[in-house]
Amino acid sequence: MVMRVFRWSTPVALLVIAAHTVPNSFAGDPLSIPTRPTNPTSAAPAVLPASTPTALGLGDLEQLALRHNPTLSQAASQIEASRAKAIQARLYPNPTIGYQAELIGVPRPSGKRSPGEFQGGFIRQEIVTAGKLRLSSAKYQQETRAAEIQALAQQLRVVNGVYVAYYEVLTAQRLIENHRQLVKNAEAAVKTTEQLVNVGQANEPDLLQAQVEVNRERVALVAVEQRYRRSWEHMVTIIGKPEMPLGQLSGKLEPEGPALEWEKELARLLAESPEILFAQAEIVRDQITVKREKAEPIPNIVLQGGPGYNYENPGTNWNAQVSLRIPLFDRNQGTIRQAKSDLARSYAEVTRVELSLRSRLADAFSRYKTAKASADDFREKTLPASLKAYELYQDYFKKRRAAFPQVLVAQRTYYQYSDDYANALLDLRKAETEIKGLLLVDGLNVAPGPTPQGHMNAVSKPR
Repeated sequence: MVMRVFRWSTPVALLVIAAHTVPNSFAGDPLSIPTRPTNPTSAAPAVLPASTPTALGLGDLEQLALRHNPTLSQAASQIEASRAKAIQARLYPNPTIGYQAELIGVPRPSGKRSPGEFQGGFIRQEIVTAGKLRLSSAKYQQETRAAEIQALAQQLRVVNGVYVAYYEVLTAQRLIENHRQLVKNAEAAVKTTEQLVNVGQANEPDLLQAQVEVNRERVALVAVEQRYRRSWEHMVTIIGKPEMPLGQLSGKLEPEGPALEWEKELARLLAESPEILFAQAEIVRDQITVKREKAEPIPNIVLQGGPGYNYENPGTNWNAQVSLRIPLFDRNQGTIRQAKSDLARSYAEVTRVELSLRSRLADAFSRYKTAKASADDFREKTLPASLKAYELYQDYFKKRRAAFPQVLVAQRTYYQYSDDYANALLDLRKAETEIKGLLLVDGLNVAPGPTPQGHMNAVSKPR
């Protein structure tokens, strides 16, 4: 924009120009809230359809996500699968029934073939000892507990992901309102410059520059409208309803309540984080596994018996057998050692997760503090000062003490700071959501399984 001092030839020209340079929204009181931009949710963004349904709130979006996000169904299926394993692990081995015969077809002195010395049936049953079935079932019950913790973590990821996407859409709505106003002001500036050209107080380069500003603001408006579309698509994807049409969201970007405190949030994270609860559940699971594998060498008892007919000494006889496997060579040494190694690994995992959470919280808290300081500065200092400068330039322009381009620069600066303020609020809300949401924010990744990679599978049946 060319900065020049205009000299007025007639009072009439001043009145005409002033009427064109002060938009209706700045007549009298420049902004209804002098310390922050006007809330954009009072008007529909330009990208919305003409017949916009009732504005959705954060609670509405959260309920939709809990019903439709597919990862929650997957997490529930993992819980059911672990419960099924626990049921299967405690079932007793099936009995075996059969037929047996001895010395069939052996020649007799009479020359006839013998029908056999003995023929009959039997039933065999394995008696599981040392509480192996109970321990196997307990191991999978603990795995179910771990799956329930992972499902809780996934629910937090989905809800927090919806929160972040919601704030992104709110930010885009506010930016659209800012840029719509900038386009209107740039169009008014073109008309004003045309008036100045007509009275000889501006030239053709000034008019061309004003027209360039209009085109630039229109392109910027298209960019923020596309940002709105992208944010909306991201939000409805996390919710699990991509068919939801563009709509209006209700709510505000400005946070409410006291600021977050490091010590308080750290203590809450270490006490409530599903990641720590899962690591602790794995310790219990591996403790049960060690007991189960230690019980494995204790032999089971196999009982077999049944009636039969003895042809040598005609009559019905009964037979019985008892057997067990002697743990002479294979005492499950390797598997027991592996189970103990997994248990040691699980103890170390709790410490690792605690340290990881503390580090990640430090990153999130740094972003939170930085964004909060920036947002507070914009709200309390930068925006009021920028607005005051804009108002003064308007007043000076009316009194012929400032050039019209100075008014435009002050106006553009104020709206640029309004954009920066909205983006700072978005960063603040994202970090706040991450901290309050126990650092779980990605709602489309599949919930991890209840057994971490590297751990041995439970032995559901005795060998």
